[in-house]
Amino acid sequence: MAQVEQFKTASDFWSKMVVPDYEEYCEKSADLRQALHAAISLFHMADWVFHTHEGAVKAAFTFRDKNGRVQAVSYGEHFAKSLEQQCDDFGRIRGIANAAKHLQLRTNGIRPVQNAPSNAANTLVQTTGFGVRGYGQGPYGGGPRVMLEGSPDMEFSQIAKAVFDMWVSLKLVHGW
Repeated sequence: MAQVEQFKTASDFWSKMVVPDYEEYCEKSADLRQALHAAISLFHMADWVFHTHEGAVKAAFTFRDKNGRVQAVSYGEHFAKSLEQQCDDFGRIRGIANAAKHLQLRTNGIRPVQNAPSNAANTLVQTTGFGVRGYGQGPYGGGPRVMLEGSPDMEFSQIAKAVFDMWVSLKLVHGW
């Protein structure tokens, strides 16, 4: 009988998609394609978790609606909104992933998070000269790296690490 590889659960998606995409990006941190793959995987982990652990997610997570009222999570979009409200970087990853997929986001598709992108072009590879950025920002000497354009520009590596760490923490707390 032939061996079949399938992703059936959030755990499968995490170990066989998210972790490899994130690690491959970390190895090639100036590669825009690797960064976009990492963003897409980190964002869509929310869908996999929601559908694999729907009852537990609905019981444990809430979000604030457009009127500021706390609501229970009842479907995947609510779960993503809940995560975004807990972690601004998840909102940025969400925007990067959706902009990479659609090129340009509609006005109502723009994340309510500072520096969330509205266009795929907002995520770019940038090289700065020596001494252009503040101490501790970017590689020494200004090597190329993926950035999220905004006010201020943000290192994609820091955004991705924050979201990766968020998922590690949530997996530990909730036993996913």
